[in-house]
Amino acid sequence: MRTFYSGPDAVVTDTHFVWRKPTVQIFAIDELTNVRLVRSGGVRPGLLVLLGLALAGAAVATTFQFGPLSAVPPVVAMVIVAVVGLRSKDGNWEIRAIHRRREVRLFTSADPRIFNQVTRALRRSLERRAQRHTYGLAAG
Repeated sequence: MRTFYSGPDAVVTDTHFVWRKPTVQIFAIDELTNVRLVRSGGVRPGLLVLLGLALAGAAVATTFQFGPLSAVPPVVAMVIVAVVGLRSKDGNWEIRAIHRRREVRLFTSADPRIFNQVTRALRRSLERRAQRHTYGLAAG
């Protein structure tokens, strides 16, 4: 058995993918299909733009109606929206797949370095699976 990645969060071998957190889940590599990366969480940039425009409009409207100090709450709200947008624009990345005819989340991480290492390991494992199923027609 060849190990492609072994860490506190996951283990990827040529036969199994083990996600250790939050609870241990084990997936056989040969039973995985439609493996893909999905971005989860975060705030959509379009939504931030619409919210920012609405708050800017509110700031202008209240300034004309009630004076300059009335624009402070909408301006503060715009700053909060911008900060939240900058912090959460990336969200988490997930690895999803079909396992035994069921949609599953194989792995997720907020740490891009760890996520990329696990993704690379899974890719190598899937490539090795493809080589095993060539029935000896390719070197491997």
